Amino acid sequence: MIIPFFIPHSGCPHQCVFCNQKNITGRQAPVRPETIARTIVDYCQTRTQQEPVQIAFYGGSFTALPREEQKAYLEAAQPFIRSGMIECIRLSTRPDYINQDILSLLKAHHVRIVELGAQTLNDEVLIRSGRGHTATDTIHAVKLLKEYGFIVGLQLMIGLPGDSASSFANTVSGIIDLKPDFVRIYPTLVIAQTPLEELYKRDQYIPLSLDEAVSLSREALERFSQAGIDVIRIGLQPTEELEAPGTILAGPFHPAFRELVASSLLLDKMRGLLLNRIDVTEEVTFAVHPADISAAIGQHRSNITILKKEFGIQEIHIKAGINVPRKKGPVLVSVS
Repeated sequence: MIIPFFIPHSGCPHQCVFCNQKNITGRQAPVRPETIARTIVDYCQTRTQQEPVQIAFYGGSFTALPREEQKAYLEAAQPFIRSGMIECIRLSTRPDYINQDILSLLKAHHVRIVELGAQTLNDEVLIRSGRGHTATDTIHAVKLLKEYGFIVGLQLMIGLPGDSASSFANTVSGIIDLKPDFVRIYPTLVIAQTPLEELYKRDQYIPLSLDEAVSLSREALERFSQAGIDVIRIGLQPTEELEAPGTILAGPFHPAFRELVASSLLLDKMRGLLLNRIDVTEEVTFAVHPADISAAIGQHRSNITILKKEFGIQEIHIKAGINVPRKKGPVLVSVS
């Protein structure tokens, strides 16, 4: 279980064109250190299983905060770590605010996982997005974090101003070379009260379509999976604030974005299996990992409908395969 604490925009030295953390998280002000203990106790009293508990600082640039503020947040959690109630701390920050002094502070306070908002490894796209750091900063930060023994996550975005399918593919290649422990992939959305809103209204920014965003995310998911890098999130977490009218003005938002990506991937895997059995016309059963049944079927049974039409099959069934590894996709288990 992760207990999240949001510090929207805290420590951020720049205004990224796409960012309005207050609209995305629904938090208008950062959490106060003195409230952390009560929140931890409340969360731990409601959990139903004795699973490991982490606390996380999200939404700002934690290591860009003044050192005393960092210490105040981190020290608020220390009694719970010493008691064994909390396993460790995780946080997100910027690549250009990672150095040996900062990492020594984090290490001393039981921070184990650090996520960097890399977004892209294309310097021109970083400039146009108002990030204020370079790809070299990300490369250096990842290497330093690994030297200190941290678990490293990288956050990437598709559809940033000036980005393209080919430059994003180059970013994926560069991230694979860095060998992070996990990544998150977010499509760029036009959020109200951001510089990107103004660019969009002046026709200086065209967001990706939903299909384009799914396709790019799917390619990245495949490549990261093949490289053994876990993709722990694709798409923004749907919240009441994010889905409120007037928050998202344009862009490829879908409340089940990751499922759309997985569904597209599984559709092609099922196509490939059927191409080797072109004599099949009556009934087909696919076995997939139990967690992938919904994605294999597709939104509104779209994958079933597509395969029936393309291959002239009368009935298609999707079932849970007990021994199907999740990363291997669907398996054709019976044909009649």
